[in-house]
Amino acid sequence: MINRIIALLIRYKNIAFGSFPRLLSIFYWPTVQILFWGYFTNFFVSNNEMGVWTALNIILSAVVLWDVLFRGQLGLTMSFFEELWSRNLPNLFITPVKDYEIVISLVLISFIRTIIGITPAIFFANYFFEFHLFELGVNLIFLFANLLMIGWSIGFIVSGLVLRYGQAFEELAWAIIFIILPFSCVYYPLSSLPDLIQKIAIILPTVHIFESMRLILIEQKIITGNFILIISLNVFYITLSINFFLKMIEVAREKGLLFNQGE
Repeated sequence: MINRIIALLIRYKNIAFGSFPRLLSIFYWPTVQILFWGYFTNFFVSNNEMGVWTALNIILSAVVLWDVLFRGQLGLTMSFFEELWSRNLPNLFITPVKDYEIVISLVLISFIRTIIGITPAIFFANYFFEFHLFELGVNLIFLFANLLMIGWSIGFIVSGLVLRYGQAFEELAWAIIFIILPFSCVYYPLSSLPDLIQKIAIILPTVHIFESMRLILIEQKIITGNFILIISLNVFYITLSINFFLKMIEVAREKGLLFNQGE
């Protein structure tokens, strides 16, 4: 009996620690929790003059907008994974469907899934907590669209990695969003982070989106320069990620990887 248990233990150990993405998720989660809640607590301790309802409105706005990014990324990634799991990619690629048409379809289904998923949450928050996300006005559309673009960028990167390197990288579909969470300043300002991390965080468009959200809600202030920076970063990342995804499709075709995918 002991030998059989040891054999199973070795198998599960190899599954858990046999790939970098799975290893990363094991070690990274506790660190993310400490960093996230630490920065979050510091922000509210240093801003204790903020009213309860103002704080609640900021938190709920951040939660909803962050979920837009998460749903956008997950909607795209899961739609592509369905093709992998069902072993339908070879069938798809022998049809007249072009690679860029796949890209457009994934973007559109992600948008539809995000809208359907997020709408009830907004109305429930409005009903139970008097949460008024629409106070952001037309800026809400801008923030919403750019968060979706970030989600798509991440989704294309993850899908490309899974296509090229196999199912071990599927873990990234769930983990990668939360890897960038502590550095995205979703629930606290950029100034809450250490100086060194601030210099790294500013390359993330999420930082500037949530900084802009807090400026609008707290000070009713719009900084045009922030909006221009957000658009510039997003255009760069979405272009890079789509090209990466298309390149991985090309590599998968050349190496015959399409037939090795699936459950």
